[in-house]
Amino acid sequence: MDATSSGENIIEELGNTDYTLDELFDENVFHVPRYQRFYSWERSEWADLWNDLSNMAKNNREHYMGTVICKEEPTPILTEEGTNQYRNYAIVDGQQRFTTLIILIKAIASVYTTMSSEEASEEGGGNHTEESVELSRKRFLRDWKIRLANRESRCKLRLQDDDNDTLEAILEEDIDETATETPSQDRLIQAYRFYREELKERQEELSHGQFISHLDELLSAIRSLNFIVYTVDNSEQATLIFESINDRGIGLSNLDKTKSFLMHKVYLTQGENPHSGVSVNGVQKRFGRIYRWMQDIIETDRVSDIGEDQIQRYHYISTINKTVNSSYLRQETNRRNKTLRSGATVYLGALKWHFTNLHEENDLSIYDSYPRDCPDEIDSYTKSLRDYYSHMETIGSYRQDGEYNPDIDWELRKIFALDRLGNFYPILLAVWDEYDSGSISEDELYEMLQLIEVASFRIYTTVSRSDTGRNRFYSVANDIGTGEKDATWIIEELKDCIRSKENDFEGTLRNQNAYNSLRYKDLRYLLYSYELYRRDEAKGGDVSSIEKAADNAGNEYTLDHIWPNDTQKLELSEEEEEVHEEVKHSLGNLTLTTGPRNSGWKNLPYPKKRSRMDDDEENDSDYLNSDFTITREIARENKEWGEDQIAGQLDDIVDFAKRRWSLETAERQPLSEIRPATPD
Repeated sequence: MDATSSGENIIEELGNTDYTLDELFDENVFHVPRYQRFYSWERSEWADLWNDLSNMAKNNREHYMGTVICKEEPTPILTEEGTNQYRNYAIVDGQQRFTTLIILIKAIASVYTTMSSEEASEEGGGNHTEESVELSRKRFLRDWKIRLANRESRCKLRLQDDDNDTLEAILEEDIDETATETPSQDRLIQAYRFYREELKERQEELSHGQFISHLDELLSAIRSLNFIVYTVDNSEQATLIFESINDRGIGLSNLDKTKSFLMHKVYLTQGENPHSGVSVNGVQKRFGRIYRWMQDIIETDRVSDIGEDQIQRYHYISTINKTVNSSYLRQETNRRNKTLRSGATVYLGALKWHFTNLHEENDLSIYDSYPRDCPDEIDSYTKSLRDYYSHMETIGSYRQDGEYNPDIDWELRKIFALDRLGNFYPILLAVWDEYDSGSISEDELYEMLQLIEVASFRIYTTVSRSDTGRNRFYSVANDIGTGEKDATWIIEELKDCIRSKENDFEGTLRNQNAYNSLRYKDLRYLLYSYELYRRDEAKGGDVSSIEKAADNAGNEYTLDHIWPNDTQKLELSEEEEEVHEEVKHSLGNLTLTTGPRNSGWKNLPYPKKRSRMDDDEENDSDYLNSDFTITREIARENKEWGEDQIAGQLDDIVDFAKRRWSLETAERQPLSEIRPATPD
């Protein structure tokens, strides 16, 4: 039996009105529900809050901190006998602000505690500040009147999962940064460090007495912060308020706005049809799962730079019916008097338009034959959206957890090393969704990933625009995501995309100015692939990673002009100078070296690069002793180097590239599957 039914006293409930932070936390306890996002504020938000509060403290002004939405829980928090029971609220909107303010209050209290009693009492301000600090500890941090039998801790604010462990560690000053497992945990700790540093700087600027007064002013400013509070009894009411307040988009991601909008639609449809299969709680749980996937995505090296709105946009490109997209674009084009090439840029508006039309049946010409009504479409959309975030996490962390297919891992590594995923994420996610659902086999996925890598290399070494073919690949992704396309169709469509969008692949490689016309990343990637092939042919040893080769990480892979770029040390005739100028930047005149060796070779004549054993000092940094098979082979097979040798080397590389990035599986796969003998 809870406190209300047993007749015990309970604090008066919060109303829909203005409150100061001090009033909000007076005998109320708050927690962040599991379906909400984790702590996401970063340095810019911490600094803005600090500056606002510093100005408040200096000028003694009030400050409005926005709207807070709370859902009252049915069971209050029990306290010691003879005291009012505390009301228990879930924070629907406001958790980032509340959490940061709690951390700042803790930082102020910690700094004050570390000061000596003489420092704290200087100029007579200490007693008042001590009372303010102690009141703030009880009001905002921990309240010892809370009964632990009813609650796991006495903290006035509880976060979700691991975030709460970190917040409690901060409040206990028992921080173990080695134990953090998620970005949000790290942000919590860094927020605390940020405010401690700001307070330390202020302490160094002021006298002891001035600093004590400043702490008191800061606490007063924090306690007097004004909020407009909406208190609701259920998620449906919270959804209505959240939608009406936050649709202005202030401080919200498109994913947040989508969650709010869909919860609102579910609430409306439930009122019209209480037996519809989707619920507000169901939508909340799916978005809660999405926020958890995002925590994991941020932690991966491979996809850590992909934002939550980008993934939602890729999902929109892949899964929203083309009819919906084109209809919305026509309407927006007329309204804006501006052509919109793709719905991807305005996907949130398109989604809202789509669900509103389904709900209100505004445009029957589009939805007469549509397979799902509004509740079913929300159900389908949120399930699919959740799955796409899961797929992105799986792709990002592939090989890190549990069993994995090394062939799939190798193809993913190559695709990401080429670093052109913006054009291919929708099709990659759509294909992965087909694989996850069992519609295509692992072997078929392997072939599709190879073709994505072929497209990424063949097309974009032959064209200058980074977005060439993007809409075509987006269209294929949509065909996969919205239709029943089998593996044969997907494979042939990928091949057709490559044929239609690339220019002359061989001609590009044979361009005498390849060194300047191709990305260095692509040149390193090509020569690394050729190195793998030559090592395999020669039964050579291991070689470092494709990622390092593409990015030249640690200066391990650099491009060296075999016939030196600078001719000052070559003693060439005028005719030879002309020939050299024509062929020096040819692909056939490039090889891989390590950074230290390349700096040592610089513009030495080829015979010196080939073998430096005649030097006075011992030095094995020559081609014959290179770390790379292709460079050693050049030295073993060629005592001299010039136009003829460059032409022969170019023929060998181009022949390899045509087979390695062929559209024919039998020709491509034996070369494409060659990889380092051991994983990095």
